[in-house]
Amino acid sequence: MKVWGREIGAGVIVVACLSGCGGGGSSDTVIPGFSTPDKAVTIRFNAVVGNEIAACNTDYELVGTAGSTIQFKDFRLFVTRIRLVTSGGEEVPVTLDTTDWQAQDVALLDYEDATGLCTGTQEINGSVTGTVPDNGQTFNAIRFTVGVPESINHTEQNSVSPFNVTNMNWGWTNGYKFMRIDIPDWNMHLGATGCAANAQSVVECTNSNRPEIELFGFDPDVNAVQLDYAALVQDSNVSANINGAAGCMSGVDDTDCVEIFTQLGLNLASGENDNVLSQTVFSVAP
Repeated sequence: MKVWGREIGAGVIVVACLSGCGGGGSSDTVIPGFSTPDKAVTIRFNAVVGNEIAACNTDYELVGTAGSTIQFKDFRLFVTRIRLVTSGGEEVPVTLDTTDWQAQDVALLDYEDATGLCTGTQEINGSVTGTVPDNGQTFNAIRFTVGVPESINHTEQNSVSPFNVTNMNWGWTNGYKFMRIDIPDWNMHLGATGCAANAQSVVECTNSNRPEIELFGFDPDVNAVQLDYAALVQDSNVSANINGAAGCMSGVDDTDCVEIFTQLGLNLASGENDNVLSQTVFSVAP
């Protein structure tokens, strides 16, 4: 007889105590060769404009500093490195499922449905699915990054979903748009900038421009992550373009990006997360 790869001879008795042998043994005993089971998690991401759900073919009033009326033309973003945080402060990475919306630890959130001014696809996605080790822990915070990891941001993935989605490629940076939210005559495209290929044909960027988001009071069984466009543009005039391309294209000299980056907690000059700034765009919702 073999137990865990060792020969057990005659007269030798092996007793496995699985659930406490008399005297109150712990039920959390880890048995060699057995791994902790996984728990499925679904993390909802709600897109809103103030108190209203964000959607195509809908007018939203009093947006930005000019109190503009807007409609969306596009509303998509990538998220990666999703971690849940236990009540004890332990960070637990979420292993993402591989689906049409998720691959290589990256998920695409898509709120445009090809109605009204939106011209993309009908399919939408407002959640991320995956697994975490089931240790009976409780979670009270979430951390994630907006964007695509640098390790795959400049790789050719035309056949891999969700990286092959239309209009999320950013040719002039040889990468992806991390976030794309377009309205008539004013677009917000977030992505790495200052990108160029070195002597080994490896693309390097001076400005990462990847917001690191941390939200407390978050339980994936109860709460959703909320993304508020009204908060993103609260200090921007979305009815006027100050300089350059219409809206914010993540350029360090793009005046329209100053307020946008501030709301995302990013330093426009360096492209790094700024501890002095408090992002206002993402929050916890029931």
